[in-house]
Amino acid sequence: MVTKIVIALLLFSQGEMIEHTITNGINDCLEKKRIMKRNMSDSVQISCAKVEADIETIEGREFIRSIRQTNPKGNHHD
Repeated sequence: MVTKIVIALLLFSQGEMIEHTITNGINDCLEKKRIMKRNMSDSVQISCAKVEADIETIEGREFIRSIRQTNPKGNHHD
């Protein structure tokens, strides 16, 4: 497992983060966010953020295992 800064798609419900997914940069994240907003209820909030995370690679794919810090450089895209 490695720690690095990535752009993540974050899903919140009632103010609590319930899901996080690594993306291929801000454009990819914003595209996925638009698709999710069309298909999900208004009770959840979706945002893209730069995060410092523990990343695990499984069969060539990267997964966020835990987030150490959200917005390490102050970048956040609601």
